Amino acid sequence: MVYRISPENVRPPRGGPSGALAMVLVLAVAIGIWLLAGRDPGSSTFGGQDPDQRAAPSGEVAPVDPVSGLPYVSPVDLPLRVIDLLADVDTGADLPAGVVRRPFPDAAGVLPAQPGSRYYTEYDVGDGALLVAGPRGERYYSDDAGATYARIGP
Repeated sequence: MVYRISPENVRPPRGGPSGALAMVLVLAVAIGIWLLAGRDPGSSTFGGQDPDQRAAPSGEVAPVDPVSGLPYVSPVDLPLRVIDLLADVDTGADLPAGVVRRPFPDAAGVLPAQPGSRYYTEYDVGDGALLVAGPRGERYYSDDAGATYARIGP
């Protein structure tokens, strides 16, 4: 049996987007998102603000200590010898060899002002690392021999 296809028996394709048109639409959407994101593949579409400068949502740690105005540093980001020293200071244990303890007068006024010149205690860990502790649990860290400080915590 032989079938013949005549123009009357051939139906035209049903309506709808073709595969090429769908790909063009997807590509146009992707390019639009890329342009809105600032043309940088790793940039965010968050509006151009620096993410570190926005306010932290409730329940998250603010990037800056509201009392001292110093940035926070997480204890897990500190060198191991400073973490060990923090534990020794908190428990009252003997200081490791090579750590120098002395009163910290804060003559430059970098830390929050407190009554008396012996409020803070400085621990020189070596290699420019300093830990400054207050009697109420305040802890500050410097990795550049005291040129800048960050609040440890919270």
